Amino acid sequence: MSPETITRHEAPGGVRIYRLPIRVFPNLTANVYVVIAGDYAALVDTGSGLGDSDADLRTAFAALRSDWNERLTWTDLRRVIITHAHIDHYGGLTALRSLTDAPIAVHELDRRVLTHHEERFVLARRALAAFLRRAGVSSAKQTILLHLYGWSKNLFRSVDVATTFREGDVIDDLFRVYHAPGHCPGQVCLQIGDVLLSADHVLPQTSIFLPPESITLSTGLDHYLRALRLIDALPDIRLALGGHGAPMDHIHDWIVRIIDAQEQRLEQVRALCREPRTIAELTAALYPGVNGYEELLALQKAGAYVEYLDMRGELTIANLADVDLDEGVAPRYWRG
Repeated sequence: MSPETITRHEAPGGVRIYRLPIRVFPNLTANVYVVIAGDYAALVDTGSGLGDSDADLRTAFAALRSDWNERLTWTDLRRVIITHAHIDHYGGLTALRSLTDAPIAVHELDRRVLTHHEERFVLARRALAAFLRRAGVSSAKQTILLHLYGWSKNLFRSVDVATTFREGDVIDDLFRVYHAPGHCPGQVCLQIGDVLLSADHVLPQTSIFLPPESITLSTGLDHYLRALRLIDALPDIRLALGGHGAPMDHIHDWIVRIIDAQEQRLEQVRALCREPRTIAELTAALYPGVNGYEELLALQKAGAYVEYLDMRGELTIANLADVDLDEGVAPRYWRG
């Protein structure tokens, strides 16, 4: 089980929220939440379904009975809510179906990832391949990175979704929904009184993965910053519980840090683009030394920054004539 321990938090009306840290990848832990209100219980996120993730979830769930005196079984769950359709948060649904038939709920923009997973994987992989070519990544490295992208996702199989929700909905008279795209199209934050389940939108860190919208609609920096300001405007949030990491007592302070970090990255890109550079070259300068899956994430983050500046007319393509003549030529962005 994860070396992190289960923590219990309370929301108004006697609502109990348990944070279950689950190992989702070899070097990554994610938080699954069990929310109990009277005889109602819901599971928020499921882990990845990879490696030790399913075993960690079962062990942590059992500990709610043995260590926290909760009379709760898998069959008592009334709802399974997915905060966003990234594998480290929904991949556990496959094993979970043998434990509970609680209906699954997800934002409408992430529904297809769960219900038509194989289709979505093929199309997303194709869009990613086009991005890597456009970024100036070599053919050999493209093959490696696309293999890394698919190694976990092709293990999941589509599941039925009972309910979709959108901005402003209230799930089961308990969870108020705030749509927070950028990191993922259908990502949501869920408010329970003065407690916010902030998913991967607000985390106790300033480095957030943001793919460009050219790969997936409703992602990217513009959506992310707009949604951050939406959450920052919420009154009376006492506690935020993210999809990774420790609880956050001062969500406003974290949002300020995150926005500052994004603005600093944009300034770095502006400075680097005094000379024409491909997205791959920008990635090497922004994130020196990364490799493997971390390099794949870094390329997409760099692409999101370029996209943000390019859409605002701050960048131009220095080698436009070559790009026009040959689709295999990667654009070189600069501030000329």
